Amino acid sequence: MTSTTTGALARWVLSAPLLIFLAVFAVFPLILGSWISATDRSILSTTIDFVGLSNYFQTLSDPKFWSAVRFTALFTLITTIATLVFGFLLALLVNRKFPGKTVLLTVLILPIMVAPALMGIMFRLVLNADIGLVPAVLNRFGLDLYLFSPHFVVNLLVVLEVLQWTPFTFLILYAGLQALPQDVFEAAAIDGSSAWRTTFQITVPLMVPAFFVAGFLRAVDALRTFDVIFVLTGGGPGTLTSTLSIYIYKKAFIEGSFGLASAAAMLVLLMVVPLIPLVIRRVTTQVGDVQ
Repeated sequence: MTSTTTGALARWVLSAPLLIFLAVFAVFPLILGSWISATDRSILSTTIDFVGLSNYFQTLSDPKFWSAVRFTALFTLITTIATLVFGFLLALLVNRKFPGKTVLLTVLILPIMVAPALMGIMFRLVLNADIGLVPAVLNRFGLDLYLFSPHFVVNLLVVLEVLQWTPFTFLILYAGLQALPQDVFEAAAIDGSSAWRTTFQITVPLMVPAFFVAGFLRAVDALRTFDVIFVLTGGGPGTLTSTLSIYIYKKAFIEGSFGLASAAAMLVLLMVVPLIPLVIRRVTTQVGDVQ
C-alpha cells in the first residue's frame, strides 16, 4: 500500500465519526422532513397520502406563519445587537486586573449554564403577578403593571433574552480581547491616544472577526428560540410572541399536522441556509485581513 493510499484511508477513518454524526443528525432528518412535508401525515390519520406542494402553499397563505416570521426576525435582530453591545462593554470592563476578577467571571457566566426551560420557569415565578418579586417591588412604588399584557410582553421577552445571553457574547468577546496584540496598544499609549479613541480606532476594528462569530452564533440561537418564550407566554397573547419554533411545535403537536409542521420547517430552512455562506465568507475574510 502506497503512502498516498495510506494517507487517504487515514483521512476517511478519522473523518468517519463526523460523517456518521452528520448522516444521522442532519442528512437523515432533512430527507425525512422533506418527505413528510409532501404528505398529509397527521397524528390521528392511519394512512399517508402524497399531497405535493399543498402544505407549502397552505403554510405560505397562513397569516400566523408570517406573524411568526416577523416576530422571530425582529426578536433575533434586536436581541443579537443588544447582547453584542452589552457583552462588549462588559468585556472591556473586565479586561483589566482587579481583586475578585475570577469570582466575577464565574458569576457572569452562570446564566448560560442554566437550561433555558428552567430559566423560563424561574422568570415565570419572579414575574408572577400574584407571588412574583418584581410585581411586588413595582407595587411598592405604586406601579400596578401586568408584565405579560400585550403592551409589555414583547419588551419583557427581549430584556430577559438579553439578560440570559449577554454572558455568552461577553465570553467570546472577552476571549477576543485577550488575544489582541498588546504592542499596538502600547504604541497607542506612547502616542498619547485617549481611551475613547483607542477603543473605537484600534480595539473595535481588531475585534470585528470576534463580533461576527459571536453575532452569528447568537443569531442562530435566537432564531430557534423556544424554551423561555413557550414557558412564559406559550406564544401569546394570541400570536403576538409566537416564534417560528413555537409555530412549528403547535402545528405538529397541538394541531397534529406533521405535514404542515414539516413544510413550515423546510421553509424556515430555505430562508436561513442562503445566509450561512455569506456570514462564513465574511468571517473568514475579516480573519484574513487581521492576520
